[in-house]
Amino acid sequence: MTSPAVRSSALPAATLLALITLVAGCSGPPPAEEPTGEAAERAWTIAVPDHALDRAVAHIYSLALNSRETPAVVEIHDGGVGALASALTGEEDPGYDMVLARTLPLVDQLEHEGADGEADGEADGVEPGPAAQELVDAAETHLPGAQLLEPSAAVLSNALVITSVTAELHEIDLSAEADDPAFAAACDELRIGIRQDLPDPEPLLEELYDCEPEEVTAGTEGELLQQVITAEIDAAIITDSHPGIREHALVALTDAEQAFGEEQYVPVVVPGIAEDMPDIVDEVARRLDDEAMVTLRQLIDGEDGLGPQEAAEYWLVEEGLVAEPEDWG
Repeated sequence: MTSPAVRSSALPAATLLALITLVAGCSGPPPAEEPTGEAAERAWTIAVPDHALDRAVAHIYSLALNSRETPAVVEIHDGGVGALASALTGEEDPGYDMVLARTLPLVDQLEHEGADGEADGEADGVEPGPAAQELVDAAETHLPGAQLLEPSAAVLSNALVITSVTAELHEIDLSAEADDPAFAAACDELRIGIRQDLPDPEPLLEELYDCEPEEVTAGTEGELLQQVITAEIDAAIITDSHPGIREHALVALTDAEQAFGEEQYVPVVVPGIAEDMPDIVDEVARRLDDEAMVTLRQLIDGEDGLGPQEAAEYWLVEEGLVAEPEDWG
């Protein structure tokens, strides 16, 4: 009796090739692990600010690259993303090969700050924030010696967040936008917290929403959200993808006038390595949509949240882009 191995060897070459292709296609996604030791020293380095969501997105790119046999590591760097990206265009090696940046602070810093972090000048007049594509175009203009890869599909925008109690007190429609006349009428009595990385927000509120708050404070999104919940402030301007909005059933008034603009995540690289980027990089950008941002923020949110790298790995596995690690329970 002929063994299965002998029988298979008698198959036509075309059939064998088809079977091999089928098996390879069913083998699942490749594993991903950031290199260590000497391997890490030879890997591409992704520079990113010390921000949990930014770091999670950077680790998504790093792990995806590693899964396609392109060693990469993530390093946290101080300073603004504008200075980090500009360093890629200089003659000296900055010590990293890619910068993972949000386009809003990237362009704002490139246009208004020098390498020493001092403002070079202020824009004339008060205008709505730029649209997402405008920011990508502006970044490319200001970084002629670097290359922007495909930006994330997710477009991050902002909302003015209040409690339902505040909405009822000031007769603001729960489905309203920030240009609702009821909000403008109430604004002079409101204490509003604004995420600290938004550039010069008060003139925008006054010009576009006829809003001069009783008090304006700045802080991180987590701090501001907690202050809204505890009634230390009446409203907060934060990104509309923050998981705490849903978790605490808060009211998010849409930034209808686009006062604070839109932004995306974009990898900035030196042209020398752009040509060697595997296709997975563009695939990651397409998968990083609005839903992905909400998911990532839920994963890293709170004291019991995952670390940025763990959240990145979880998301990649759920998306079927990398294999589940063997040590997962």
